[in-house]
Amino acid sequence: MTRFILRRLALIPVVLLFANFLGFAYAYYVGPIQAQADPYSISGATIQRTGLLVEYWDYLSAAFQGDMGVLATGESVTSIILRSSTASLALLGIAFVLSMIVGIAVGFGAVRLVPPRVAGWLTLFSTMGLAAPAFYVGILLISLSVVYFIYGPSSKPLLPFQGFGWDAHLVLPTLALMVQPVAKIAQVTSNLLVDEMGQQYVIAARSFGNHLKKIRSHHAFRNVIAPVILVVSGSLRYMVAELIIIERLFGWPGIGRLFSSTLVITSQSDNYLLPPLMAGLLTLLALLYLVADLIASILVRVYDPRIDKN
Repeated sequence: MTRFILRRLALIPVVLLFANFLGFAYAYYVGPIQAQADPYSISGATIQRTGLLVEYWDYLSAAFQGDMGVLATGESVTSIILRSSTASLALLGIAFVLSMIVGIAVGFGAVRLVPPRVAGWLTLFSTMGLAAPAFYVGILLISLSVVYFIYGPSSKPLLPFQGFGWDAHLVLPTLALMVQPVAKIAQVTSNLLVDEMGQQYVIAARSFGNHLKKIRSHHAFRNVIAPVILVVSGSLRYMVAELIIIERLFGWPGIGRLFSSTLVITSQSDNYLLPPLMAGLLTLLALLYLVADLIASILVRVYDPRIDKN
C-alpha cells in the first residue's frame, strides 16, 4: 500500500506539468491563428511571439513565485481560478455526495431478496438515466422552468435557472449533474448485491437465523464495496467533465464556464486561449482527476486488501 501511494504521489507532479505545458502550448499556437481569423476577438491578433519554450519557461518561473499572469481585464489568473474553483467545487461536492447517497440507497431498495433479483423499475430508471447526459437533463430542466414561468400561476420561476447563489440556484445544476451518476451507481450496486446474495455463505448465514436484510447490509455490501467505490469514482470524473457544459447552461461562474469561455470566441472573448489561463485551467482539471483516482484507489485497497497483493 505504501509503495503504491508513493508511486502515485510521485506521478502527480509529472502529469500536472505535462497538462500545464499542453494547455500553454495549445493556446500559444492556436490562439493567434483563431483570433486573427475572427472579427470578434481582440485577444491574440497583436501578440508578438518569441518562441514557445522561451515563453513557457518565463511563465513557469513566474508561476513558481506565485505570478501566473494577468488577464486582459487586469485581474490575475490566480485570482480568477481560485474564485471559479470555489464555486465549482461547492457545486461538484454537493452533487457528488448526493449522487453517492441516493445511488446506493436506490440500489439497495431495488434488490429483491426472495429470490435474489433486481426490481423491474430500476431497469427502466437506469436505462433512462444512463441515456440522458447531463447537458440534456439541464436543457430539459431549463425548458420546464421556462414553461412554468410563462404559463404558471406566478410571475416568478419555481426555481432559478440562471445565475449564482448559495440557495435555490444550486438545485437545477445539481440535479442535472446527478441523474446519470445516480443511475449508474444504483444499477451497479443492485446487480452486485443480487449476485452476492446468491452466494453459499448467505445460505449458511440464514441457517444461523440471520435476517436477509441484515445479511445484505452487513455482509453482502461489504464484499462489493470495492467495485462500488470504483463506480462512484468514475461518476466523480464524469461530473468534472460535465461541469463545462452545465455551468455554461446555468450561468454558474465556475471553472467549467471559465474553461468554455476560454475555448469559445465571443464578442467578449478578451481572454480567448490566453496561454497562462489555459495552462492553469487544464492543470486544475488534471489535478481533480488525479486526486479522485488516488482516493478511490486507496479506498479500494483498504476495503479489499487482495487487490494490493496482486
